[in-house]
Amino acid sequence: MQEFLESDASGVVVVARLPADIQSWLGAKTTRVFLSSETRDSHRKHGWSAGDFAHLQALLDHGEVRTDRDRHVVVAHLDGKWRYAALKVTEDRREVYLASFRVMRKKQVFDFSRKGDLVRKGRPV
Repeated sequence: MQEFLESDASGVVVVARLPADIQSWLGAKTTRVFLSSETRDSHRKHGWSAGDFAHLQALLDHGEVRTDRDRHVVVAHLDGKWRYAALKVTEDRREVYLASFRVMRKKQVFDFSRKGDLVRKGRPV
């Protein structure tokens, strides 16, 4: 993972497994969550490391899930820090991509509960 994050290579890498409830809600035909090189490159400012991605699966499995756009969900979870991940399914529903992943700022935490429709409440780890 770290090699992909630090490289300039194009392509995609699998970064997580999509939980069944999110897969069903999105109507996705896959359980793989991909990170594209385009997203990696446009989000370099976040300074992602492989260690950051170690939190992604727990976030998807246990975080609160909301939606505010078609084919799109956002997930937030408190694990010492509030983290945010946005996922988008392709129009043909065959692929799911990580569109954003970051630690949330205080204002974003405050605003999250008012953002979009609740798909799933957060679950205990």
